[in-house]
Amino acid sequence: MRNRIRQHYPDTYITSRNVPIIYIADFSERTQSVRGIEVHNTLPVCPENPCSVMDCAVLQNPNQIEIDVNIFDNNQFKDEQGNDLRHCECCIFPSENHDKSWVIMLEIKDCKPKNISSYKDDVIEQIISATSIFRQKNIITTHKVYGVVSIPRSKVSFNNTIFGMPPEYKSLKKQHKILFAASNVMEITDNSAIKCYE
Repeated sequence: MRNRIRQHYPDTYITSRNVPIIYIADFSERTQSVRGIEVHNTLPVCPENPCSVMDCAVLQNPNQIEIDVNIFDNNQFKDEQGNDLRHCECCIFPSENHDKSWVIMLEIKDCKPKNISSYKDDVIEQIISATSIFRQKNIITTHKVYGVVSIPRSKVSFNNTIFGMPPEYKSLKKQHKILFAASNVMEITDNSAIKCYE
């Protein structure tokens, strides 16, 4: 999959990790966009307060499966007229994968919990858009796609705020073939499955 991405986007940033826990943080809000999405093997320091750690999306990897994280550039995806297309922050997938492997399309919102509901439509559209682009280019084929929305500053369940009740999850899955989840913690089971925790 890495090669298919590189074929279409030769300059895109992809990093590989095989550590027990991976931390993914969006530093844009707290650094006035000096820094963006970053992948860390240990909890990074918060740029606003060096005595505390950054709020992150957490990917638990107990079997230390090697994974790739493709962080999307803001101008990576264009339409036929050269206009920027909407997209989520990154995609994550096993380095050794097959057409039934999982792919995570991850959108991180580093916002205060009270602002979560105002991002609902945006986050869903960004994940759907990035997934559609990858499917059109046959980067993603019959993979199991998880659309994960992470709001690391929220320490309580926020899935209802993003997706509403279970029928909305089912409707999104049926229409877009994406398993949506609102989660700050994911766990890699193997090359074919992950778990998302509220």
